[in-house]
Amino acid sequence: MPGPHSTYLVISPPRSASTALSRVIWNNPGVRYYSHEPYESTYFRGLDRAEASAALANPLDLADVVGAKTGDGLLVKEISFQLGDNLPDLLARTAHPVVFLLRDPRLTIASRRRVKELQSQPPDFPLVETGWHDLVAQIDHCRAHDVEHLVIDAFDFRSDPAPILRSLVEAWGLDFDPAQLSWQPRPGLNLSNHRVGGVDHYFTRVLHSRGLELPVEVPIPVADFPADRGLRDHVRWAMDQYERLRAAPEFRTGAEAAHR
Repeated sequence: MPGPHSTYLVISPPRSASTALSRVIWNNPGVRYYSHEPYESTYFRGLDRAEASAALANPLDLADVVGAKTGDGLLVKEISFQLGDNLPDLLARTAHPVVFLLRDPRLTIASRRRVKELQSQPPDFPLVETGWHDLVAQIDHCRAHDVEHLVIDAFDFRSDPAPILRSLVEAWGLDFDPAQLSWQPRPGLNLSNHRVGGVDHYFTRVLHSRGLELPVEVPIPVADFPADRGLRDHVRWAMDQYERLRAAPEFRTGAEAAHR
């Protein structure tokens, strides 16, 4: 298993383009392994950390997916609500800045509701599964304990990917080449540690893609979210947090990244 000096962390709420970001990082020659949401089963199946440790110990070998590698780096991508209060356990595995990825909560929450419907499930879900409560707590934890971290927005890295991706991987001590921004589709690849069989609508778009797509999605107004179970108020609160985090000193825009 790669040690802390070759382990890199990306944490985000669901539906924040974290798999698309990961797909770019797969192409980096220094990143050999990928652990996709190792805490997924601990959340959905109520299992202990041993399950996450087992998933971390058995990552996807990216040499089999994208070709030869020159390093043995491990990328760990996790969803904030699945990770929950296990963040210190994951932080102990890396010596590099943690990357927190944001996306407009109106888009992420509406997208999760759509995917639930595509999977023939009710669109409603526990508010914790928007990921925003845990994301805020995790970033606050990093600030309180002087854990170096970066905050980026999916809109920015999809709009103008090169400056932000260069800044991100260089913060990890890796090299960046614009060629890493394109790839071959891998529609048959299974990523989830929880869902098995059939079409996984959470990753279909990324695994069929050949590169990043421009962010053309238009968020619906907060008032259009159902008020039931406090969802509308939660979206409003999450939007306040989103704007606060975009104004934080750890936030990186494309313009800032280009001048670093």
